Amino acid sequence: MSPTPQHQPRSSTLRRGFAIKITLALLLLAGGSVGVVTLGQSGAGSSGRSGGGAGAGNNSSSQTQRTADLAEAKKQSFEISTVANGDLQARNQVEIRSPLEQQSTIQYIIPEGTRVKQGDLLVQLNADTLQRQIDEETPRLASARAELVSAENQLQIQINDNASGLRKAELDLALAELALKQWREGDAVKQRQNLELRLDTAELELERLAEKYVRSQELLAEGFLSKDETDRDEVSYIRAISEYQTAGLDLQVFDTFEFVRTDKQKVSDVAERRAEVERVRLNNDSQLASRKADRDNRQTQVQLTESRLAKLNDQFKGAKMVAPRDGLVVYSTSVEGSRWGGGNETLQIGQQVYSNQLIIALPDTSDMVAAVRVHEALAGRIRPGQDVQVRIDAAGGKVFQGKVDNIGVMAESGGWRDPNLREYTVRISLLDASAEDELKPAMRVEARVILGSVEDAVTVPVQALFTEGAVQFVYKPEGNRFIKHPVRVGRRSETLAEIPAGLEEGQVVLVRSPQPGEVLSREWSDDALQVAGYKRDENGQVLAERPAGAPGGRPGQRRGGPPAGVTPAATQGERPQATQAPGGGAPAATAQPATTTASPTK
Repeated sequence: MSPTPQHQPRSSTLRRGFAIKITLALLLLAGGSVGVVTLGQSGAGSSGRSGGGAGAGNNSSSQTQRTADLAEAKKQSFEISTVANGDLQARNQVEIRSPLEQQSTIQYIIPEGTRVKQGDLLVQLNADTLQRQIDEETPRLASARAELVSAENQLQIQINDNASGLRKAELDLALAELALKQWREGDAVKQRQNLELRLDTAELELERLAEKYVRSQELLAEGFLSKDETDRDEVSYIRAISEYQTAGLDLQVFDTFEFVRTDKQKVSDVAERRAEVERVRLNNDSQLASRKADRDNRQTQVQLTESRLAKLNDQFKGAKMVAPRDGLVVYSTSVEGSRWGGGNETLQIGQQVYSNQLIIALPDTSDMVAAVRVHEALAGRIRPGQDVQVRIDAAGGKVFQGKVDNIGVMAESGGWRDPNLREYTVRISLLDASAEDELKPAMRVEARVILGSVEDAVTVPVQALFTEGAVQFVYKPEGNRFIKHPVRVGRRSETLAEIPAGLEEGQVVLVRSPQPGEVLSREWSDDALQVAGYKRDENGQVLAERPAGAPGGRPGQRRGGPPAGVTPAATQGERPQATQAPGGGAPAATAQPATTTASPTK
């Protein structure tokens, strides 16, 4: 244990006195006067005076400075808030982009900052190329329509030809079938009956002449008939035989050859006509499909030309851009410049514009919102509906009342300047903004979000809090010097901290870092540690007792220090980490062994 001022070794006291005497001698030789402070065993100072009242003046000034560095613990209420910066945005904004599919140039553009009404001319782009294309497409459309009419007429002619050809083929088939039926049921039967009748007649005639020839022979033998007459009867008989054989042969030829040949010919004619009908049908389908394809192709060409011409007309009309609603004219260069930190370039007549390029934004300035960025450690403590005070410097420093509208879903990085930084965008609705305030997009804002409040608690300035290992403490005056006094730190704002235990109302604390020699070196008092919620482990190291139900964890920290309302991490030379629930909850200090370094809270 280091020696206390009350038990300084004699050698140390002699060396200190010798140094003071040398300093006094040098000052006296220089002809000056000085008030000398000597340190006694009790730690109180006594003044040595030389040269009149100069020492008294220094003592009075020192006393005034000491009083200014002290503050009383007060019982009061305060709000827990955080401050975030951002800019104004219009809740509703219309973007005017180039509708042309090709590059163009600006022929006219309305001055930036103009408040326009619906239907006012904003931008006129050069549309000479579009007009030339329209002039070229118009006769093409007329030609395509004429070709479509011709193709439709050819299709109708083909339909009529197909119907006529099919009717003729079907008629030929019907006639062939009728001829076959006529042959089988009429001509063939009639011819066969004639041949059979001829054969029967020849047979009867043969029988008659045979009997006559026999009688002639008998009469010739009896002398009643001449030889000549008998010969004539024989000739007639021979002719009858020949006629009978010919009739039989004709019937046989008809049945065997003529009937079969004619029947097959008739059947073949029917089959040929039936095949002709099928050929006509297939040919009709082919020609009709060809005519329809030609008609459809002409129709498609007309539709494409009409669509192309309509698009050119729309773009030609779109080259003259008017305001779709009331709003304030803001050039795209201003929007992108405020977003990405661009230069002073602005849109002007003759400037080239690309397809779909943003030209003008029309924000609705009657309904503005503040968009601020908060550290990810605070995003979980911000809820829709929380009260916010929004200060706008461009509006004369006026403070507007607002409420949290929504919190961004995705965190945004800090870019190349700080790639590890993660912040969320919080949108805040302004409740009391009016048209007279003349608020404009991109105005810088400072939003103070109320995260919670502390009612009727003992408080000290946050500058009075220090950390040594796991112990949070304040410096209390004792005589002309100070002692370290452990406390339990609760919720805190940017300026005040709640002290639930370890400090009473009216007690005085130091609100700055003590100078070397101003602090009495003492061990922690076990009673004071216990009152403030600390304990020692089996090795004698001081630990912080976590209150029941207190949340743990280590929230993230942003660049340049912890965010407002969040206790920094307990590291060497800093206060221990204390996490808080939204609205203020008892913090839970992370238990760590005590160290010998104590530094003020920044």
